[in-house]
Amino acid sequence: MFNFNDNRKSIKEITTMFQEGSLIVDDTYQRRSVWSEKDKIRLVETVLLRLIIPVLFFWKADTDPETGLSTTHIVDGQQRIKAICSFANNEFKLKPQCLLDDSAKEKYANKYFRDLDVEDKKAFWNYQLMVIDIDPAATRTDIITMFNRLNLTDYSLNDQEKRNSMSGEFAALARELSDSPIWDDKHLFTTKDIKRMKDVEFCASLILLYRKGIIDQTDQSALNQAYEEYQDDYKDAEKDKEAILSAIDVVQQFFITDDVTKFLRKKTQLYTLFSVVFYMQRNDIMLKEEFKNNLQRFVELYSVFSNDMEFAELLGEEKVLFDWLKKYKLASSEGLNKHTNRMIRFNVMKDFLFQVSEERCAAEQELFKKMKEIGNPPTEDLVE
Repeated sequence: MFNFNDNRKSIKEITTMFQEGSLIVDDTYQRRSVWSEKDKIRLVETVLLRLIIPVLFFWKADTDPETGLSTTHIVDGQQRIKAICSFANNEFKLKPQCLLDDSAKEKYANKYFRDLDVEDKKAFWNYQLMVIDIDPAATRTDIITMFNRLNLTDYSLNDQEKRNSMSGEFAALARELSDSPIWDDKHLFTTKDIKRMKDVEFCASLILLYRKGIIDQTDQSALNQAYEEYQDDYKDAEKDKEAILSAIDVVQQFFITDDVTKFLRKKTQLYTLFSVVFYMQRNDIMLKEEFKNNLQRFVELYSVFSNDMEFAELLGEEKVLFDWLKKYKLASSEGLNKHTNRMIRFNVMKDFLFQVSEERCAAEQELFKKMKEIGNPPTEDLVE
């Protein structure tokens, strides 16, 4: 067991600690908590109205024996502190539609911190936050257990959030890859996804895809094993990182239309494209403009295809393409993470991207026309 001490710190004290780096967030065990702008505004409103906000939990994790300077972890309350610092730095204004109190709307609507009057600024800096200081003698394991228990009232931890509590190079690389701009730029993960660390989980699966090729991931065992296996001994971490970042650069070049972007926002399809791009890396295949156009045509065909369609008269390239689409659709409908279905999607997408000829292009156009006609049959004009 370890002790707790409760005290108070002013916003000025806490923001100074946070900005100087003596107060930090240890994201190696914390799950994501993504606040909307509305959440931030309402917290600041609470502060300006001199009301109470929930208690913060700090843990003095380390002290430099020579200088006496300490590093304190925010065990609980990171988003509150980030929101307060962000407002103090004039990064958002108090939009009236987000404020709850009528008097706050009248006094603070559309104001940045810089727009507050002198007395409100002083009161803001001097506002006292309630802080629970955890005994420095507590271990990291103690802190992780406490963090998980503090958050159980919200919802229980998912598999990835549990894995995130494990330190190590594999975990660190998955988190680093999740910070790549592509995920935000293309809106590939929702706010809820990010909060539940689905982006980190996807990046961890990409590491496995690069290292082991296409594998079965119908359960969590492969990822759990990787987090344990590469916790202390991951000699290829830097090499793998460079290769995966290179693949990400290639993948983002395929987002050439809204339809392709919509298609790739489905993680099943995004994973499949990554499997093709890793294949390109292994075989020294450079990205060509025609590959991007081929994916676009595949997406167009896929968007009008239905498993209910039947074409008795299809021959040659048209039949080949139709059969490919049918296989891909079935492999994208159930058992998404089965090895067999992943391989089907990989082979079909790869063949669509690379095996192109004039006959194939003509067949694609004709098949697209036929499928679209079935999906949207012409209606006869009504006769009066």
